[in-house]
Amino acid sequence: MIRNLSKINNIWIYLIISISVFLTQFSYIEFEVIDWDESTYLLISKYLSEGSILYVDYWEAKPPVFFIYIALIFKLFGSTLLVGRLAGDFCILLSTIFTYKILEKNYSKLISLSSALFLIYLFSYEASQPTMTEHLGILFIVIGAYIVLREKKELNYFALGVLFSLAFNTRNNLAFACVAIFAFLIIEKRIDLKKIYKLSLGFITPIFIISIYFIINDSLRHYLYMLWEFPLQSTDSYRMNLNEFANAFLNKLNLDQTVSIELIIFLALSSVLIYLVKNFSQLKKSREVFLSILILFFLTISIIFGGRLFNHYLIQLFPFLSILFASGLHLLRNLNYTSTIALGLTILININLIFIGLNNAINYQEINSNYELRNVSNFINAEGIKDREILVLENHIIYLYSDSIVPFKVVHPSNLPNTERFKDILDSLTKLNLTFNDEFQTFVSNKPIYIFCENYCYSHISMDFYKEHYSLVFDQNNYKIFRLTTK
Repeated sequence: MIRNLSKINNIWIYLIISISVFLTQFSYIEFEVIDWDESTYLLISKYLSEGSILYVDYWEAKPPVFFIYIALIFKLFGSTLLVGRLAGDFCILLSTIFTYKILEKNYSKLISLSSALFLIYLFSYEASQPTMTEHLGILFIVIGAYIVLREKKELNYFALGVLFSLAFNTRNNLAFACVAIFAFLIIEKRIDLKKIYKLSLGFITPIFIISIYFIINDSLRHYLYMLWEFPLQSTDSYRMNLNEFANAFLNKLNLDQTVSIELIIFLALSSVLIYLVKNFSQLKKSREVFLSILILFFLTISIIFGGRLFNHYLIQLFPFLSILFASGLHLLRNLNYTSTIALGLTILININLIFIGLNNAINYQEINSNYELRNVSNFINAEGIKDREILVLENHIIYLYSDSIVPFKVVHPSNLPNTERFKDILDSLTKLNLTFNDEFQTFVSNKPIYIFCENYCYSHISMDFYKEHYSLVFDQNNYKIFRLTTK
């Protein structure tokens, strides 16, 4: 039956992929906070959907397209954690389907589906569970790769330019992936001045449309600064040296664990090197493999250039690793039942997550009602806290649940204290009149009515300050709320 997979209509394949994505992603739905970055993105998107101006009212060090996307989703379906997570899952779904479509042209449905399920497994990685900018950004790159690989002769260069621009306006480092695709077109001799013109026109179009929004709101300089100047400045300020980066990479491998996504990816990239050495003369004949290697190489360069190594950066590599996985299966196609075994194994590695996700989906209402931070926010709302009356030092998703709003333009909590690490960021924002360097200290000295914290209660605010001006009114599972007792 499995070996007759080629006869199955793609609609059923897409249904299998959709169910697998939804259930594997739902395996972590009981965790309110997986990454603080997600909380920041959802908060800014919520405020944007309510009419706030990006970078002026609320700031984060990312280009605007991701926030626009989530804001539109929130506008349509409501600004909740579940909606935010599903917005990211939708990007994963589309990336997986387009990866499958790339593979299906030159590989069997058996191999293509196996690789799609392998990709879903990679996307089930903990760092990929929250909705991150990588999810949307890499979708544009995958669609671009699909357009380039679909036809050798006819290519919509304007549409490709639009995708390049959207990717760059989602994550700056994806410019490297765009360069990889452009290099691929040069190698295939599919670029001339007319095509470059169409590509450039497509690239400029989203920037022009986005600029209109910022011009209307008298904030064009903020957009251009975040698009070009700030990423370079930030990279120069916080880049690790090569030795530090190498040590960080080795630590990511988690060799003391039985299985790790990082180790799988390391082995996959090592296999790519072996493949290059053994099959260099045949490399250009396998267009999807060649393009994937180019993209992986340039994306790896972008991560090294950025000088910081966070787990969620790996998300950008996943679709192209799955293409290499398919090519490996194709090389072994002459071995009896290799593809069938691969499909069985990819189903097997997903099955536990699928059952967990199914159980979580069935019991979601109970999970939602038991969110600890939501329950904390219920206390806050019952107290009638409004506007900028509460300071949240961590787990700032509290603001998403409560009627109170973030009291700073800089939303991410780790950016609040004027530490040496963020001095350059704060200096830059001061130049743009977005904040002032001692904003946090000034706000604290003015004594907000409530302060919420967990682990960092006394890291940025002295215990004596609490004793002198505040009383503890909520203490549950280490979550604390202090209330102002003096004027």
